[in-house]
Amino acid sequence: MADVVYPFTLKESLSFGALISAVDPVATLAIFQSIDVHPTLYMLVFGESVLNDAVSIVMCDSVINFDDSTSTAWAITLGVGSFFVKFTVSSLVGVIFALALAIILKYVHLNKVPSLEFCTVGLFAYGPYFLADGLNYSGIMAILASGIVMSHYAHFNLSPVTQITVQQTFRTFAFLAESMVFAYLGMAIFSFSHSFKPAFVIWTLILCLVGRAINIFPISVIVNKFREHQIDFKKQFVMW
Repeated sequence: MADVVYPFTLKESLSFGALISAVDPVATLAIFQSIDVHPTLYMLVFGESVLNDAVSIVMCDSVINFDDSTSTAWAITLGVGSFFVKFTVSSLVGVIFALALAIILKYVHLNKVPSLEFCTVGLFAYGPYFLADGLNYSGIMAILASGIVMSHYAHFNLSPVTQITVQQTFRTFAFLAESMVFAYLGMAIFSFSHSFKPAFVIWTLILCLVGRAINIFPISVIVNKFREHQIDFKKQFVMW
């Protein structure tokens, strides 16, 4: 298909597919908050976007490291293996940091000094990213796994003051980071020349919609068999 609408190699096609699979939910979640949608739908969209972005980055990095001199089948096998290794090791790094923080907060009475407690959380929150990235694994996947585990175990070991401080501070930094990224991307558009390919854009949109439909609707049916709160068709359609 790529040869029909645009001359892509296999490596380029897989790299583009991995990148275009990332979902940006900032505007969507802002609208959800303003219209007060069902919490289940909000968490489904938010959870999918966060995990999807991390997986997309790891997969794209694995594809880019393909060796063009090897056969296609062997290159795909190596890419899949590299993806799972990076995914697993990065997640383990994040989980270890989060569990270490939970233990420290539980047995070391840092709540007596809120500023020290806050600094400790900050170090352990961003530590997995720097370590995993330094080891040539995925810092995004590490910090995602760390955040999930911290929210379940470390958060409740914080003092009430530090809980509020951590939530508001991290939320502020996240908003600033997102704003800076979008501003940078907007300005970067005018920094280089563009080659507009209508057929490529149209086929990309069509295949993205088809791919999401193939994933969302069948998986929702399977997941509903094990869920107490069902994902009805309206929620599936909004996610699509």
